[in-house]
Amino acid sequence: MKNILVIGAGRTSTFLIDYLVKKAPVNDWFITVADQSLELALSKANNHPRTKAIQFDIFNDKARSAQIAKVDIVASLLPETLHIHLIKDCLLNKVHLVTASYVSSQMAAYDEQAKDAGLIFLNEMGLDPGIDHMDTLRLINRIKHSGGELISLRSFGGGLVSPESDDNPWGYKITWNPMNVVSAGMASARYVKDGKLKIVPYNRLFLDVHLVEIPGYGKLEAYPNRDSIKYRRIYNVPRIPNVFRGSLRKPGFCKAWNALVQIGLTDNRYTVPDADRLSYHEWLSFYLNKKNSSSTKKALAHFLDEPVDGKLIKKIEWLGLLTDEKIELKDATPAEILLDLLQKKWKFTEKDKDMVILHTEVEYLIDESCKKITSTLLLQGKENFNTAMSVAVGLPMGVGVNLILSKKISERGVIIPIYPDIYKPALKELAELGISFKEENTRLPAK
Repeated sequence: MKNILVIGAGRTSTFLIDYLVKKAPVNDWFITVADQSLELALSKANNHPRTKAIQFDIFNDKARSAQIAKVDIVASLLPETLHIHLIKDCLLNKVHLVTASYVSSQMAAYDEQAKDAGLIFLNEMGLDPGIDHMDTLRLINRIKHSGGELISLRSFGGGLVSPESDDNPWGYKITWNPMNVVSAGMASARYVKDGKLKIVPYNRLFLDVHLVEIPGYGKLEAYPNRDSIKYRRIYNVPRIPNVFRGSLRKPGFCKAWNALVQIGLTDNRYTVPDADRLSYHEWLSFYLNKKNSSSTKKALAHFLDEPVDGKLIKKIEWLGLLTDEKIELKDATPAEILLDLLQKKWKFTEKDKDMVILHTEVEYLIDESCKKITSTLLLQGKENFNTAMSVAVGLPMGVGVNLILSKKISERGVIIPIYPDIYKPALKELAELGISFKEENTRLPAK
C-alpha cells in the first residue's frame, strides 16, 4: 500500500482529495488529510475507508516529521513560504513532494540533495503555474519538431468571476489566496518585446495594460506577471524575441487598481497605529492633499485627476473607502486594512460561480510564412464553492501524485512539469477529466 499525505484541507483541496480517493482502491492507496482544523480535515476525508483526517501543525517539528515518516508522498496546499518546513523531513524520510507553488529559492537550493536521494519534488503543478507550462511546452515542441522558428510567445491566465455572478463595478471577487490579490505584482515585472528587455516597476505595473481577445468570451485586459524572461531558459527558447506572461482581469480593473497603488493603500511595509480608531474615509484622507473646504471625495478626484462623478471614483466609493465605517484592525499595514475590506466587498459566496482562463498565443516562421496558434482553456465553476479554480489546481496535483507513484517520471530533484513524461500524460488525463484546450490556427502577414 502507498500512503499519501495531503496537507491543507481548504477549498482548493476538494478536487485533489476526490481524485485521489477515486484512484485509491485500484492503486492500493491510503490518504491522510491533514489540516490545522480537524473539523475541516474530517469534512474532506468524508469517512471514506481509504482516508483518515488528522489535526496538523506545520510548526510542530516532532509531530510533523513523525507524520511524514509514515507516507510515500506529500501533496502540499500550504503557501509557498511554508514548504521549507516539509523539505528536510521529506529528504530525511525519502518522501516525494508535490505542490502547486512557484519554485522558491529555498526549494531550488535542495535540488541536488533531492536528486541524490532519488526523490521528486514536483512544483508548479497547478493551474498557473502548472497547466500553462504543460500546454505551452506541447505547442513549442510541436512547432520545433515541424521545423518552425518561434518568434513570439504570449501567455495569459486568470481566475475571474463568471458573468452571471458579476454583480459589482470591479468585475472581480476573491476566489483564491486573498493576500495574493493585494500583493500581486509587488516584485515588478520583466518581459521581452522585439528583442528588447522591458522592466516594469510596481508603481507602473497596472499602467502596462495589454488587451487580449479570448475566443468564446471576449476582450479582457492583462498586466505583466512577474519575470517572463526566465521562460526563455525554462522552455528552451533562448533566442525568441518576444516573451510575455500576463494576469487577466475584466476591462477597467487595472486602471482602478492602479489608483489604489498610487494612493498607497497596497503598501505592506509599515503599520497604521490604532487604525481601529479611524473610519475608512479618515484613513484615506491621510494620503490626500485635502484643502479646508474640500471633501475627501473631491481631494481623491483631484489626486487621481479624475471626474468626481466618474467611473473610477465610483469604484473606489463602492469599496467603502469614503464611508464613516470604522476599520476593524488595530495595528495593521495599509495592505492588511485594504485586504480586510476587500474580503467583505469582494466576498465569493456559495451562490457565486467562478471561471478560469488560460490563453496562449504562439507565432512562428515556417516555409517562408508566418503562422499563429492560439490555445485557450475556459473552465466554468459551479455553485457551493465547487470552483473552477479548485478544479484547475487540485486535479493537476492529483495527476502529479499518480504519475510519481506509478513511476512514470524519470526526472529527479526539484522539477516543474516541462518534461514530456509529465506533460504528455498529464494533459491527456486532464482532458479526460474535462480540462481541455481549444486551438485556432491562422496565417499571418510575413514579418
